[in-house]
Amino acid sequence: MKKIIVLMATMAMVIGLMAGCSKKAGSGEFSAALLIPYQGDQSFYDLAVEGMKQVEKNAKGVTTKIIEIGTDESKWKSYFIDAAEEGYDVILSCNWQITPYMNEVAAEYPEQKFINFDIETASELDNVYSMFYSTNEIGFLCGAVAAASTTSTMELADENATIGFIGGMDIPGINDFMVGYVEGAKYVNPDIKVAVSYVGGFQDVATAKEIALNQYKSGIDVIFACAGNAGNGVIDAANELNKYVIGVDSDQAMLYAKTDEAKASKIITSGFKTIDQTILSSVEKAQKGELEWGTHVQYGIKENGIGIARNEFYNKALTDDVKAKVDDAEKALKDGKVTIPTAFDMDEKAVRDFRESVQP
Repeated sequence: MKKIIVLMATMAMVIGLMAGCSKKAGSGEFSAALLIPYQGDQSFYDLAVEGMKQVEKNAKGVTTKIIEIGTDESKWKSYFIDAAEEGYDVILSCNWQITPYMNEVAAEYPEQKFINFDIETASELDNVYSMFYSTNEIGFLCGAVAAASTTSTMELADENATIGFIGGMDIPGINDFMVGYVEGAKYVNPDIKVAVSYVGGFQDVATAKEIALNQYKSGIDVIFACAGNAGNGVIDAANELNKYVIGVDSDQAMLYAKTDEAKASKIITSGFKTIDQTILSSVEKAQKGELEWGTHVQYGIKENGIGIARNEFYNKALTDDVKAKVDDAEKALKDGKVTIPTAFDMDEKAVRDFRESVQP
């Protein structure tokens, strides 16, 4: 009897170890994990979460997991190691801050597959598929909206041809939006002035709001908030002073529509990236074995990778004349009639000179 008990216990232990080492094999499911600092920014990270929801809903046979890694960079690598050890079929993450940790682990786990859904340069690793979105094109369209709106007959506009830009940090990834924003504004009005400010980070909602209040009070009636979670402070300021704001990454007006329609109505458009759709398509291709690992792709307006939100708030706030000017700018971009510089090709001095050339 004792031998039988010992044998059964040994078999249970072996089965348990097998299950722990190959937990996906028995399920037949393809697994995808998204690693992001947090949810609830009502912008970039929430759009990635929406992408994973689309995967869960539309990709048959795929299970998903969202792992919040926090804002302490010293712990990020360990999260990627843990995810690699878990054996997900694909691990997704993004951006210039997280990418070094992701790539380091990708190099240490060459059999593990990774998708980086928002980075401007290729990883040069055979197990990483990376994507980027033409942020200067997003900025161009948002600049056209701002410049066309600011001196129009729209309800909250005035005759002062000055618009604002508030970025999270003075870095190429944000300045690429800024450069495009200025170019789009100048396409509509060559004499436009653009006040440019930076929060110093992407979490400080209070500082972003203070900067926005100062810009609005200086005579600016529309600001492009390009600061991640901190950008919600710009939206707060716009609502408080009854001014216009342009969102970024996702359709931010619709994120506010059900909870705070007053704020939503101040967001006349948002420059968006199709992060949710490209996450869905890349995971589906990975599941089918069709994703070209080791490659880097960029999505612009011609690839339907970027655009501006034309929702109910856009249609209500913008006059027909303003919409026509925006449509003209968008067509020129699609037709290749305008060439937009990128901050990724500019050094610090060139960016500074460019910025100062349009300061009020």
